[in-house]
Amino acid sequence: MKKLRDRQMNKKQPSKMAKDGLKCLRKAVREEVEKKALLNQYVIISRNGKTCRVLAKEALKITKDR
Repeated sequence: MKKLRDRQMNKKQPSKMAKDGLKCLRKAVREEVEKKALLNQYVIISRNGKTCRVLAKEALKITKDR
């Protein structure tokens, strides 16, 4: 119950620095997944709250669909 209340109270928008940091992290992760796809390697992702091992190529397809 406390977590829900905390989330509801925190309605401030992230700062520009936080948004830039998130954008940078997303780009870095995407680049690493693309490298793994070229090497035919696996990545660990979360699907419906469960940890799954999938080919990086498949993970890239999943993100392109969104």
